[in-house]
Amino acid sequence: MTPAPPGAPRPATTIVVAGYGALTSGILPRLAALPDTRVALTSRHLTRSPDAAVPLIGPDELSDQHPDVLIGCFENDARSRNFWTHQHVTAAIAAHRPACIELSTISPDRAEQWHQETAALGAIPWECPVTGSRPGAKAGTLSAFLYTAAPHTAADHALAAFTRNRYRFTAPGNPARFKLIFNAWGAALLHAAGAFARRLPEHLGEDYPVAARIVTTDGWMAALAAQKLPRFEGRAYDDPDFAVHHMIKDLRYARDLLGDEVLLTAALDAFTAAEQDHGPYADFTAVADTRGAL
Repeated sequence: MTPAPPGAPRPATTIVVAGYGALTSGILPRLAALPDTRVALTSRHLTRSPDAAVPLIGPDELSDQHPDVLIGCFENDARSRNFWTHQHVTAAIAAHRPACIELSTISPDRAEQWHQETAALGAIPWECPVTGSRPGAKAGTLSAFLYTAAPHTAADHALAAFTRNRYRFTAPGNPARFKLIFNAWGAALLHAAGAFARRLPEHLGEDYPVAARIVTTDGWMAALAAQKLPRFEGRAYDDPDFAVHHMIKDLRYARDLLGDEVLLTAALDAFTAAEQDHGPYADFTAVADTRGAL
């Protein structure tokens, strides 16, 4: 982004996004399109910005942005903690007191700790894990699971740019708890869908197309099958909407929360096998292909 000329009015809202991956690649353009808003990106691994309208900055430049909203999206507790406790980040938060939005799927303990840390710096913490993967981020239709102790107009506008539904919880850590149970439930369903999808061509032969049409259009499973069966069929795992590696992390956090649930353990074993067979950043539908493709 070209620096504003001297004397140019400062945008009404400045948003800084921290962390770049499947979700934030879809979120950034939607934020950048907001009127009277400046958006910047900070990332530990990028060397140039993926979006010409969004400058790439280092943590030491964060305070210079005068952020109104600081959005973080990280792969695990450790990455989240490393960012939010970085000395330049804490200095910027203390100086500008932004709304801090944590989109990451983290453990409930880490979520509660994050609330305490950011609030102690004078910020307004918005715990906000989301679901919908990359397609939802691109379309602006993510669903958000939200807890915050205080309103913030700029944070509301930012979330409205990339979420369709926002569900409010009443206690810190509860969005994290819900997201982990929600993801574990979905992982078990996806593992089962893959296991049974493999049996259809095996047992039906030339009638497989009829079976595929039924499962993708009829009955309560149709939404899941319609979304995932084409990936199963094409073994299309190279361009992930959600990576196997991230699902494994979520399932491990869910196991810490829920204990040794049989279905959760079975799903975790299956996704671990998928990671070994297809690599950590294969699409999570690769769980269907650990014992042979359709």
